[in-house]
Amino acid sequence: MPYQNVYTPRIYLNIPEYLASTGAVIDPVFRTLPVSESAITTFHTDFGGVTLTNPYVAILGHSANVINLTTTETTTPIINGTITSTLAGFSIFDVDSMPTAITFTDTDEGEVADAGSILLGTYYDFPHSPDLKLSLSYSYEGIKETTTRGGATLTNQFYNKPPAWGSLGAWELGGEPKYAKSGRRVWDLSFSYLADSSVFPDNAGLANETADGNSTLLEADSFQRVIHLTNGGQIPFIFQSDGTASPPKPDQLAIAKFDMNSFKFDLVGNSVYNCKIKIREVW
Repeated sequence: MPYQNVYTPRIYLNIPEYLASTGAVIDPVFRTLPVSESAITTFHTDFGGVTLTNPYVAILGHSANVINLTTTETTTPIINGTITSTLAGFSIFDVDSMPTAITFTDTDEGEVADAGSILLGTYYDFPHSPDLKLSLSYSYEGIKETTTRGGATLTNQFYNKPPAWGSLGAWELGGEPKYAKSGRRVWDLSFSYLADSSVFPDNAGLANETADGNSTLLEADSFQRVIHLTNGGQIPFIFQSDGTASPPKPDQLAIAKFDMNSFKFDLVGNSVYNCKIKIREVW
């Protein structure tokens, strides 16, 4: 995908962090932010064996060059190596079920490796690309300028890019650290003619008490589930501007939130909807 264009976006949802918003107690490593470096060899999860729609595992800010997901099912790398050869930085894996344990090894520096955040959950692929009328902006709101009484310009930079993930910048892989590109990305996207089945579940309830076979809000691969599992935009997620890229480029990825107070879906035809969303990079 050239020139950072948006094709068919993907959103990776972090289920442990959603559970934390409902009162569950989770290890801080399961929170998307901050990506704080900590020494880990083997991490056991409480979600082992759980089967989801489009399940994935993402490890951000790791120094390991060997990552082993303990699972009896298939593990396929989405980006960055295999379970026996991985660059330092970050890795995302497609799995059939959640692993019971994740083992990290830094063969260059012994048996102890660092990892920042571990995300477990499901991803949502938009059914098609957004409308041609979209925008991608880079915000530098962390840079403030003032003019003195004498006319001099003073520049104060509070921040202009995500903080480093350990020895590398955000979304950097291996090699010498470049400490990431500057600017906060903001996407304004419009989608037309989304099928109702990709927007809403058969049953918007959390459980199906009638046992009629309809998919519930948590079961259906729908955009309404995305809204629910981000707590209406409160919880961050990984945004990939082209979910069809294999593997995706690091510059297609961002930790982001919905920058919206409400979500509106306009019925424009027989069972099809239009909507607009704004996604803002966070760190």
